[in-house]
Amino acid sequence: MDQDKVAQLYAQLRRESMATGSVPITVRHIESIIRLAEAHAKMHLREFVLDEDVNMAIRIVLESFIDTQKYAVMRNMRKAFGRYLTYRRDNDELLLFILKQLVQDQLVYQRSRFGGELDVVEVQESDFVDRAKQINVHNVVSFYDSPMFKTNRFIYEHKRRLIVQTV
Repeated sequence: MDQDKVAQLYAQLRRESMATGSVPITVRHIESIIRLAEAHAKMHLREFVLDEDVNMAIRIVLESFIDTQKYAVMRNMRKAFGRYLTYRRDNDELLLFILKQLVQDQLVYQRSRFGGELDVVEVQESDFVDRAKQINVHNVVSFYDSPMFKTNRFIYEHKRRLIVQTV
């Protein structure tokens, strides 16, 4: 677990709470982040906590904490902590971008090798997972179920370990 990230968040929240006169953050909030991160990892059948688990826990606790503030304080805190609040959506957008790049690369390769137009483009799941790991995204399974994945005409074939897009 990224203890430095949690410690920095706690310090930043403490400063913001003192400066704005809002409801103060307590150690219990940090304990909640740790428990939520562990629970998120367990939900994904892992015995260890990844960055994505910590990020999800931070987002949940921050959303809850910010929603308890007065309106003016809430607005300022959303701006100050926006990078923590957009975690999951940003990952899906990044994963979609990576997948579209892989599809484009595959299209260029297939056209230069065989010529003509293709109806279907197949991308190896391992290539996609390797690229996702380069940006610190270790679990892409939830992306396969996302509306973003489906609306872009992608299908995940588990048996063949392929991501297929109809062009």
